Amino acid sequence: MCPSAPKEPLFFKRIAKPTVWGGRRLAQMLGFDADATPIGETWELSDYPGMETAVRGGRFDGASLQQLLSEFPDELLGESRPDPNGRFPLLVKFIDADADLSVQIHPPDGELSPNGVGKTEAWYVLDSVRQSAGFDETNGDVIPERHGSVIAGLKAPANRLQLEADAASSKVLQHLQEIEVNAGDCLLIEAGTTHAIRSGVLLCEVQQTSDLTYRMYDWDRGGLDGQPRTTHVAEALAVVNYKAPAPKPIRAEFPAVAVDAVQPAAQVASLTNCEYFRLHLVRVHAKADHHPHGFARILCVLKGSGVIHSEAGGERNLQLGDVVLIPARMGEFTVHPGVNGLELLEAVAL
Repeated sequence: MCPSAPKEPLFFKRIAKPTVWGGRRLAQMLGFDADATPIGETWELSDYPGMETAVRGGRFDGASLQQLLSEFPDELLGESRPDPNGRFPLLVKFIDADADLSVQIHPPDGELSPNGVGKTEAWYVLDSVRQSAGFDETNGDVIPERHGSVIAGLKAPANRLQLEADAASSKVLQHLQEIEVNAGDCLLIEAGTTHAIRSGVLLCEVQQTSDLTYRMYDWDRGGLDGQPRTTHVAEALAVVNYKAPAPKPIRAEFPAVAVDAVQPAAQVASLTNCEYFRLHLVRVHAKADHHPHGFARILCVLKGSGVIHSEAGGERNLQLGDVVLIPARMGEFTVHPGVNGLELLEAVAL
């Protein structure tokens, strides 16, 4: 390990995870070879035990996020808080739902979670088109493409006794709110919210550092081994937040720029806030200076390309799918967009 604290943007080696509901889009989008394996998610930045991502390039090449946090907690986190187990508080994934994910729920922090850490997450939708199913056999018409959707929350008014009776079967869908989503939509899924990502949706997820999922219903299918996947109906029902309203999609709203005005180097729009993180959408049009302001920040490249420059780290290229940790005490850095511009999802750890 280097004797001096990290003062440069930290890039990470992704971890690709095969799933029964995964597809090919992540391998195509991010440019890695997965053979014929269906990849459901890539963990881009993680301090989850046993799944810690390692630094890619720079002075700390090969070091895990946990190693850096253990040695340089203030330099990495600053005013951001570690999770209750001393881990880096946020985990970032890309998710490709080639098939529906299970109807599931995550517990909140505290006694309802086996390790005390809950899982609140936010989804930023990158693509949401369900492919055409072909022809309608009844009349021969082509079934058109349609936008994907997500399940998020309960229909109002929630009927607790009926939900408990129906939770382990397809009848549970009668109780759940299904929402059409489009590229650019953001949803905050708080712990205790019943949810599922439906087929056709590709997204970036920012979440608490947890991998605890209670499956309520899994579409009566088998896993990659052909055997039914475990469900956790009792545990799921124990953590349902019946008072929470169904989440609604949020879209970035950038301030209007007058036709005769000089376009700003970068535009920042708020997406969502919770007690664990803030999310912004950032569009970079020209060389722009930025500063972490004492909080750990994560930049996810959603569109375009560019260069990020810091005094200690020099220049590093930015390309689609890069997820970069900006240490809280790093100081000012500069971002230069490529010819097609640069769009970033910024997560601020609180």
